[in-house]
Amino acid sequence: MKLEFLDSGSPDCPLIRLYDFDQPTALRLMSLFRSLADGSQRHIRLHDQSGVEAIQGCQLDLRLGSRDGGIEQTSPNRFECVLTSEGWAEVADLTEPFCETGDIGEHYQWLNETWECIPFALANGSLVKWRHARRSESTEACKISTRPVKLCG
Repeated sequence: MKLEFLDSGSPDCPLIRLYDFDQPTALRLMSLFRSLADGSQRHIRLHDQSGVEAIQGCQLDLRLGSRDGGIEQTSPNRFECVLTSEGWAEVADLTEPFCETGDIGEHYQWLNETWECIPFALANGSLVKWRHARRSESTEACKISTRPVKLCG
């Protein structure tokens, strides 16, 4: 799975995305989100997890918090996502379709429709149509790039 920050290339940028993964990797990711939701973990360095390739050194810390703060940039190429138990449970639920067996084709899922910060997307393809209704009604192609991007402003 690749972890990347995109600062341009789509009307939805800047954004952080996870992409290029298979079903077992999606299951591991969903399990990480559930471990934050149930409180068995309070902090996960996603970029240090087995099977995660941090593009351009993108680092994303996932934290259990008392409020849904979403993703914020803490330093160049370093981000932190802080959510409540309920927020992490919702993110885990949104990840579930990627955990199903069989070929589901190229799909994406915004993991943060209600956060007012850097968008966070999960995509199982290398070229995905990125669409975010809150930001744009148009659909733009956003090719994977090796340049870093920022999430919240």
